[in-house]
Parts: sequence; structure tokens; C-alpha cells
Amino acid sequence: MEFEVNLIKFLQTGLNNTWISFFQVITLLGSWLGLLVAFIIIFRKRKLLAFYMVFTFIFASVVNFVIKNIVCRPRPFETYDFIINYGGEGGFSMPSGHSVCVAVLAIFICVYAFQTTKSKSLKSLTTIFSVLFALLVAFSRMVLGVHYLTDVIIGLLEGAIIASIMLLIYMCYFNKLKRKIILNNLTDGEENE
Repeated sequence: MEFEVNLIKFLQTGLNNTWISFFQVITLLGSWLGLLVAFIIIFRKRKLLAFYMVFTFIFASVVNFVIKNIVCRPRPFETYDFIINYGGEGGFSMPSGHSVCVAVLAIFICVYAFQTTKSKSLKSLTTIFSVLFALLVAFSRMVLGVHYLTDVIIGLLEGAIIASIMLLIYMCYFNKLKRKIILNNLTDGEENE
């Protein structure tokens, strides 16, 4: 715990308004604004996947809210008066909701890239960008003084697990639906002969 407190203290040392504003914008992309951007990107070619991402995002947010209210960990700035709340947050700290949500978004964007492009380099770049962006949002939560390192790590893991499980369900359902449509088309073709 002492390491986490010292890390936040170090990250906030010498922060100026430009950096604070930068991290406040970054942190917004780990919330509803990020969901909107990802939805617009994915919706163009994969409408069902885009709506399923929204459902997963909401589901993950609800699960995270329940966990936060079970764990009841106070935020760093509530416990240590030298840590400044640059994020304007309240409520409990663990796990980080922004980290949960950005992990969900990152995984869905990677799945979208893998479904819509054949370019291995574009798939790799999308994956690298998504992971780095998720880590940047998680990092911003510590810089803004609203989460400990363990909050963001657990949030990223929680989001990745929820997204992965939900995508497995989606893919199983989608494959069953696709098989059913193919079978229906085959049987309709036989009836017409």
C-alpha cells in the first residue's frame, strides 16, 4: 500500500495545468465518450457487434458497481490529504470503473479489426494501440489521484475477463444463428425444386 501511495505522490509531483487537462481528456475516453467513439467505428461494418459492445459495457459497469460496493475501498485522496483529486471523483476506489470499461472497449476494437481486415500489420497495430490506450487510461486514473495501482490492474483484468466471456457467448450465438440461416436457406431451396 505504501508503494501505491508513493507512486501517486510521485506522479502528481510537478503536474501543471496542461498535463492535468491532458489526463482529464484521456480519462474521459475510458468512459461513455470512449464508448460512443468505439460504437461509431464498429457500427459502420458490424452493427450487431457494436450493439453487443454497448450491452457488454453496461453489464461490466453494473458488475463493477456491485464489486465497488462490496469492497468499499476509499479513494486515495480521501485517505491521504497530500493526494489531490484532479478527477473530480467520488464513491469507492476498487476496482477502477474506467479501467474496466477501457478494457472492454479495447478488446471489442481488436475483435472488430480482426473481423474486418486481412492485413496482419493493421491487426497488430490495432492490438498494440488498443493495449497502450487502455494502459494510458489506467495510468491517467492514478495521475488524477482517484485510484491506486491495484485498482487499475484489477479493473483492467475485470474488464478483459468480462469482455472475453461476453464475446465467447456472442460468437457461439452468432455461429448458431449463421448455421440456422444456412440450413433454412438450404431447406427453402429444396422446397422450391
